[in-house]
Amino acid sequence: MSDKARHFWAFIADEAKKWAARTIIMIAVATFVLIVAPFRDRIIAIWQSPAQLELIAAQLDRIAAELARATGEDRVIHEAQGLSYVREPVYVGEAITLNLVVRRTRLGETCILRNRTAIFQDETNITSAGPAIRPARQISASEMAVRLTLDVPPQVQPGRVTVYLSLEFDCGGKTVFDQTRPVVFALLPRG
Repeated sequence: MSDKARHFWAFIADEAKKWAARTIIMIAVATFVLIVAPFRDRIIAIWQSPAQLELIAAQLDRIAAELARATGEDRVIHEAQGLSYVREPVYVGEAITLNLVVRRTRLGETCILRNRTAIFQDETNITSAGPAIRPARQISASEMAVRLTLDVPPQVQPGRVTVYLSLEFDCGGKTVFDQTRPVVFALLPRG
């Protein structure tokens, strides 16, 4: 073998050693990164956890408020859905009998009902209020059937009529207003 050939193979061997050293270093660095990266992510997560907990708490508060609104617990009273009705037939000039199933919510436990006003709306979309009446009894925290006799204002036209109660409460010295769901009934002409 000539001197030139030996230098060539020595050069190739040196280059192979350099390539092997670079490969070993790259594998070591990659292994180090793969091992250290989860710890880095965990340290960053620990560092950011107070802000994330505040965000989660705000989201939970928002969800609780939406749930209270959806279930009616953000109001003073809760009316059982689908159980309110007006006993029919009702003729012009007659009083109506409004049947409700209501209860106090946790928010309204300490509130006192001051007065109630019946609000009527006929097919002409004209709203008429009855007189403000002081209640004979208070609504309890358990569901109770309430039967009210209400005078229909004379200006309410025959046809489809809705009625609801506007309620005024005293909640620890603060005036709070609430209302029942509208109930539909047919007001028939006298004849």
